[in-house]
Amino acid sequence: MFHLKELKWIMEISLTKTLAAKYKLPVVKVYEKHGTTLMVQGKKYKVLQASVPREGKSPLVATWGGIPLKRNMKATLEERPSRLYDNQTELVQRLLAEFCELCGSEKDVEVHHVRAMRKLHEYPGRSKPEWVKRMIALRRKTLILCKRCHEAIEHGLPITWTLITLKEVKARRKARMTTILESRMQ
Repeated sequence: MFHLKELKWIMEISLTKTLAAKYKLPVVKVYEKHGTTLMVQGKKYKVLQASVPREGKSPLVATWGGIPLKRNMKATLEERPSRLYDNQTELVQRLLAEFCELCGSEKDVEVHHVRAMRKLHEYPGRSKPEWVKRMIALRRKTLILCKRCHEAIEHGLPITWTLITLKEVKARRKARMTTILESRMQ
C-alpha cells in the first residue's frame, strides 16, 4: 500500500506543478485555490477540485483524490475496448486530417517543425507572424501546412491569403477523425 500512496503523491505534485506553470502561479496558490475536503463513505479526504460554471447546465467539476487506497479482493475489473485511433499519436491524427492548419487547403500537406518552442519567441522588435502565434496557441513544435504556406514560412515571405481560425482547425480535425473512425468500424 505504501507504493500506491507514493504514486498518488507523485501524481498530485505533477498535477499541481502543471497547473502552476499553466496559470503562472506558485504551487501553494494552486493548493489554496483548488484545495478542499470531500466526504467519501463517511471519511474526510483532502482533494483538489476545479469547477467550471455553464449556462443552463450543472457546472463541470473535476476532482483529484477522494479515493480510498485500500485493497478490495472482491473487486471486478471491467475491460473496455479501446478506440481505434487511440494508439496513434496526435501528430499522426493531425496528418490524417489532411488539411493545412493555416489556410485550410487540402492539397499537398506536409509538416513544418521547429527545434524548440523557445525559438518561436525570438522575434524581438516586431510582431510575430500568424504561423508563430498558431504554434504557440497549439503548444506544438509542429504545424501541418500545405506546400504554399510551408514555402512562405521557410523563405520568410508574408502570408497574404486568408487563414482559418484556430476553432475551425480543431473542429475540422475532430470531424475528420470521427469520419475516419466511422469508416474503420464498417
